[in-house]
Amino acid sequence: MKQKRHQKILNIISEKDVKTQEQLTEELKNMGFMVTQATVSRDIKELGLIKIPLSDGSYKYAITREEKKDSREHLTIFSKSIISIQSAMHTIVVKTHSGMAQAVAASLDMIMGHEFVGSIAGDDTIIIIMENTKSAEEMVVKLRRMFNWKD
Repeated sequence: MKQKRHQKILNIISEKDVKTQEQLTEELKNMGFMVTQATVSRDIKELGLIKIPLSDGSYKYAITREEKKDSREHLTIFSKSIISIQSAMHTIVVKTHSGMAQAVAASLDMIMGHEFVGSIAGDDTIIIIMENTKSAEEMVVKLRRMFNWKD
């Protein structure tokens, strides 16, 4: 539930100028999430959201750009760590060299976590859960491009 709520929060702040925790709480409640302001406050912290200025002098919530930039640079470095990327039904399996899966998964979560239901990383394997088979197949194509990986 937390992952879905986090995904919704990222969607909301990308589509609307959310200026307060109260406004974000109301948006989530309108979408059927039973949340308190304290829960939203924790979510904001966990997601690393920041406030950026608007042209009218007010501020809105946004995703931290520096973290995404650093994560993208990490993914470029990690591209040589990928052994295979394939889907099986609504699941994607990413095989890496030993010891690399958790680092790759952390960067993927930072950049793309809102695009999938969840992920689990072991020592050399990442499991990414998608909503359906079609979205899994599309994500495989996206990941292969991102990592410049060929079959």
